[in-house]
Amino acid sequence: MPDLSGSDTRPAVARAVVSLWPLAALTGVVLLLGLVGVLPRWPGLVHAVALPPIDLYSDLRVLLARAHSEPEFFAALAVVLAVRVVVLCLLTGGLTWARARFVLLFYVLVGVPLALAGLMGFMAQSLLYSRLFWASVSLVALVWFGTAALPWQRTTRLRTAFREAWGNGLRVAVLLPYAVALLLLGALADLRPGWSLALVPVSAVLTGAAVLALRRPPRGRPLLRLAAAAAAFAVAATVFVTTRGGEGYGQRAAERSGSLLLMSGINSSSGSGAIFETEVERLGYGCEQTYYFSYAGTGDGQPRGVATCPIRTGAPYVPRDTQRPMAEQVRTFAEQVRELPQPVVVAGHSHAVWVAWQAVAEGKAPEVDTLLLVGPFPQSPLGYPPAGKRGEGRVAGDLLRLVVPLAAHVDFVFEPDAPAARELLATPDGASTALAEPLPPGVRSLSVTSATDLPLMPDGWRLPVDRNVCPQRVAHPYLPIRPVFYHEVNRFLADEPPLRCPAWRDWGATLSRPFTLPPHAS
Repeated sequence: MPDLSGSDTRPAVARAVVSLWPLAALTGVVLLLGLVGVLPRWPGLVHAVALPPIDLYSDLRVLLARAHSEPEFFAALAVVLAVRVVVLCLLTGGLTWARARFVLLFYVLVGVPLALAGLMGFMAQSLLYSRLFWASVSLVALVWFGTAALPWQRTTRLRTAFREAWGNGLRVAVLLPYAVALLLLGALADLRPGWSLALVPVSAVLTGAAVLALRRPPRGRPLLRLAAAAAAFAVAATVFVTTRGGEGYGQRAAERSGSLLLMSGINSSSGSGAIFETEVERLGYGCEQTYYFSYAGTGDGQPRGVATCPIRTGAPYVPRDTQRPMAEQVRTFAEQVRELPQPVVVAGHSHAVWVAWQAVAEGKAPEVDTLLLVGPFPQSPLGYPPAGKRGEGRVAGDLLRLVVPLAAHVDFVFEPDAPAARELLATPDGASTALAEPLPPGVRSLSVTSATDLPLMPDGWRLPVDRNVCPQRVAHPYLPIRPVFYHEVNRFLADEPPLRCPAWRDWGATLSRPFTLPPHAS
């Protein structure tokens, strides 16, 4: 008959809890550094005491966002890596040369893809390119689930640890509940920014519970649990993808008077860009009423490319024209709306939002009656200093300049130090500065945001406009050509209420924003 008195269990439990003192000490250090301002207080701070290798990803993100130079970056990285190695050694069996070598190799192994994920996250936040953000989050999840069980195997050989971890089903019975708890904790830190420091001990408690569970051998059939988790993920992903249809096109719009000006975003060219494909007749406009903005200025027409209608005005432009100084772009916009038939409706996609807003808000385009802001970004909290200059984001900015030329091979032409890039993206809060001045009272305005962009908007997605419609389950580039766009725009132009917005629509951003880089201290 088993002993139910607990006399043998309590001392073992007490010893197990006491063995977590390195984690408690690390938590105290993180709290102290957060209190004195060395560590930023952002939702990702709860990851500083999370289960490896998320802890290292937290360090890399802070260093990429805050380091002022390469020597500062690598010196700080050496210090935090030494601390991480010592703490993990003490938690997994003691500080010996064999274990220290094993743990160091583990951190180096995961550090390479995590550094890549950190750089992708930096590029996503500084360039406001959400596809890179979701790619970085996916890479972090893959690395974490694939390697988090390694240090807890009873070996100091990396290859053996890999084999045993996979044989133990990657310990998903422990890691999956822990990951859900960490996601919810990060979401709470995002919803209550002032709580981020206070939630660090809570994160440490979750990590301690996971550590104690990982020290015990797995029960049941771990490979079957891994297969079940993979199958559940595949089903959930399939359901998510196949339910993005939305509300459809809605009723076809009646013919409208006036004119419609369509503006493509950065890196576009004449006839090349999603908004050129907008089916204008669904919005109540004919081709004779439709005009396409040119970043090169006025002219007699441009190559049609994929445009729905012939492009009868404007000079042919190339991607480099979209990166001219903002003052020039605003002036070019004002020139092209001056002679358009009234009333003038302008639909600006992505970068074009800033151009149109600034021109109208400054009174340089009084002819505009309605602004349709498609895929706007209200903030740009992360930037990078000029080439060769010290400043926050220096290391990530230098890496950005090395990587960007490779993007030209996939037709993404971007110059990090072009005038528009420096004004809006490289300068922290450049985007919010462009939208700072309110629109004139007589201008009607609508904002249509992509739900995939929301993690890059730490201060919220709503703009000071007449209507902020529900964030759409559409990727940023395709917003102006999906059925729900026509539906919402037509309802707005007809003074009808917007479509219903589910309460869960922005939950994905709340759960994922703790995986962003912290904003600059300045």
